[in-house]
Amino acid sequence: MSDGPDLNPHNLLNIVLHHLEVPAAFIPGSLLFGGVAWWLAPRRGWAQVPAMLAGCALALVLALTVVRPFGVYPAGGLNPLATLRLCEVGSLSLAHLYEQLNVAMLMPFAIFGTLASRRPLLMVACCVLVSGFAEFVQGATGGGECQVRDLVHNTLGGVLGVLLAVVVLRARRSRGHRASTSSISAAVGRDG
Repeated sequence: MSDGPDLNPHNLLNIVLHHLEVPAAFIPGSLLFGGVAWWLAPRRGWAQVPAMLAGCALALVLALTVVRPFGVYPAGGLNPLATLRLCEVGSLSLAHLYEQLNVAMLMPFAIFGTLASRRPLLMVACCVLVSGFAEFVQGATGGGECQVRDLVHNTLGGVLGVLLAVVVLRARRSRGHRASTSSISAAVGRDG
C-alpha cells in the first residue's frame, strides 16, 4: 500500500470504487485458488473448507497488491538487483490506517491456511514468500513502491494469524481430548 496521506473510511471506499481491477482479479482468482485448494485439500490431508478459504484470501492479497497499473512508480524491471535497489526501508509504525491494513492483509490467509494444513511454520514461510513476491512485483512493474516496511507489516500480520489459528487448533484438540476422556471414563464406570 502507498505511503501517501493516511486513509480514512471515505477515501478507502473511494479507492475501492475507482480500482475495479481489484474485484475483477479477486473473483476469478478466488475461483481458481479456492477451487485448487478445495481439490488439493483431501489429497494433502488438509481440512477442505479452511483450505478453500485460504485460497480465496490469497486471491484477495494478490488482487490488492499485484493487480495495479504499471509504471506509476519507478520500475526495476525483471532484473532483481535493479528492483531491490528501488526498495525503500520505510519506518515501522502502526499509527496509520494503511500500515494497519498491511498488517491485517495476510491474516485471513495465515489463519485459514494454518487451520487447513495444521503446519504453522509452513504458513509463516508462505506469508513471507507471498509478501516478498508482492513487493518484488510492485517494484519490478512500477505498480507500487517496493517497501521493506510493508514486507515486515505483512509478515507480522501473517505471524499473528498463524498464532491465532494455533490457539484455535489447541483449543479444539483440548476439547476433543476432554470429550474422549469423559467418554472413556463413562464407559469404564458402566463396565465396572
